[in-house]
Amino acid sequence: MVRRRRSLLTLLLGALTLLALMALAGGYGLVLYMPGTSFRGEPAPLGEEGESLRERLRSHVQALSQEIGERHYWRPEALQAAGDYIERSFQAAGHRPRRQAVPTGSRMFHNIEVVLPGGRLAEEVLVVGAHYDTVRGSPGADDNASGVAVLIELAHLLRDAELDRSLHLVAFVNEEIPFFGSEAMGSLRYVQQAGAEGRDIVGMISLEMLGYFSNEPGSQTYPFPLDRFYPDTGDFLAFVSNLESRRLLHRAIGAFRRHAEVPSEGVTAPPQLGDIRRSDHWAFWQKDIPAMMLTDTANFRNPYYHGPSDTHDRLDYTTMTRLTVALAATLEAMTQR
Repeated sequence: MVRRRRSLLTLLLGALTLLALMALAGGYGLVLYMPGTSFRGEPAPLGEEGESLRERLRSHVQALSQEIGERHYWRPEALQAAGDYIERSFQAAGHRPRRQAVPTGSRMFHNIEVVLPGGRLAEEVLVVGAHYDTVRGSPGADDNASGVAVLIELAHLLRDAELDRSLHLVAFVNEEIPFFGSEAMGSLRYVQQAGAEGRDIVGMISLEMLGYFSNEPGSQTYPFPLDRFYPDTGDFLAFVSNLESRRLLHRAIGAFRRHAEVPSEGVTAPPQLGDIRRSDHWAFWQKDIPAMMLTDTANFRNPYYHGPSDTHDRLDYTTMTRLTVALAATLEAMTQR
C-alpha cells in the first residue's frame, strides 16, 4: 500500500467534509450505513480443508516475503521472481495466466492475469487485484504478500465456479512509490488497456494488506473523524470506497457478511479523505469505474507497516483463511445475475 504525503490542510478538509456529510440529513446512511451484520462470536474450527488452505496461504506469504524478499524496481530480479512465482501458482491452481507488459524506466515488468469466463453476462467483468511489489527496505509480508496469497487461493477456490459475469484476477506490479499514479503503475496500465480494448469492467476490488489482526483493545486507530464511529480493536476486515462506488461496496460487504466468520466494517467517504485512495482501486476511479479496497487498514493497525519487520511470522493465517473462504463465496454472489 502506498502512503502519500498530504498537507495538514488536505487532512483537515477531508475531515470537515466527512463531518459535513454526517451532519446532513441522511448523512449516516450515505457514509456509514452498511447492509447486514458484522460477525461476532466464536468461529467454528477450520476443519481439514481449512487447515490445508491456511498452510497454502502461509507458504505463499513466506515464499514472497522471505525467500524472495524485497521486490521492486531496484531489485529487478526479485520482482521478476515474484511474478514468476505468481504465474506458477496460478498454473498450479488449474489456470492459464497471461502477462501484460508494463514498461518501467529501462526495464519491463508484468501484470499477471487469470480469466474466469462468465456465462450469460460474460461481457461484464469484475476485476479483483493485488499488487506484488514492495517498498524499499521491507520484505512486505502484509504489504502485500498477504493480498497476493489470497488472490492466488481465490483462483484455486473458484476454478470450477459457474459464473454469469466474468471474473478477472490480476496481480499488479508497481503500486508503491514512486510509481503510484504514473504510467508505470501496473493497475493504471491495466485499466487503460482494458478501455482501449472495449472491456466492460463493472467493478474492481483491491486486496490490500489482509494479514494483520489483533484482539487487543486500542490496537486500531483511524484518521479523524472516523475514530468517532468505529471500534478500537483491530480484529475486522475493512471495506473502503468513495461515494460513487457505494453500491459496489454495499453489495460486497452484504454478501461477505452472509458467509463470513470474520468481523467487518465499511465506509464510503469523499475523496478529500485521502487515505481511501491508497491502493490499486484508485486507478479504476480515474476511468469512472466503481472500485473499492479490502484491507486490514495498514498503518492504522500494523506497527510494522513499510518496515523491515513486516515479516511472515507476524500474520494471522487463521483469520486469513476464514476471510478467503468468505471472499470466494462473496465473489460468486457478485458475479451472478
